[in-house]
Amino acid sequence: MGIVENQGLALNVSAEPRFLFDVPESWSLEDAATVPVVYCTVYYALVVRGRMKQGESILIHSGSGGVGQAAIAVALSYGCRVYTTVGTQEKQKFLMEKFPTLTQDCFANSRDCSFERHIMRQTNRAGVDLVLNSLSGELFEASLRCLSKYGRFLEIGKYDLSQNKHIGKNKKQY
Repeated sequence: MGIVENQGLALNVSAEPRFLFDVPESWSLEDAATVPVVYCTVYYALVVRGRMKQGESILIHSGSGGVGQAAIAVALSYGCRVYTTVGTQEKQKFLMEKFPTLTQDCFANSRDCSFERHIMRQTNRAGVDLVLNSLSGELFEASLRCLSKYGRFLEIGKYDLSQNKHIGKNKKQY
């Protein structure tokens, strides 16, 4: 499996060896095809753009999705304090089994703004250093309010941007 810079929709592609990885025996090729893009997205967002450092705190929305799982794995490998949102108890259970270091207090609801109160309570009102966001509307605004002073907001959702939505009362475009 791997990733190429461009012209990847073809029968044959040329790729640099550093961007190719062996597919584990237990994976299907379909499963393997999903891995490089989510991990590249996460690496670029958290490490390159977000400048994530050991010991920081992060809120990762939709933790049970592909990008969410990759983000949790990368953040934990950096020694970060991870908070994540999920939509169901089953998804929370799945993530707790996959990432045993995540405890009950690491989880909040992704379906409403209650995650904001949870994060502020867990961080003693300080907020988190990074937010990896994919939510829109009022959930987007609540995510912004979860940031600590000088925190970094990493937006990977497209809906609000495609709708030319504004942030807050100042109606700044983003």
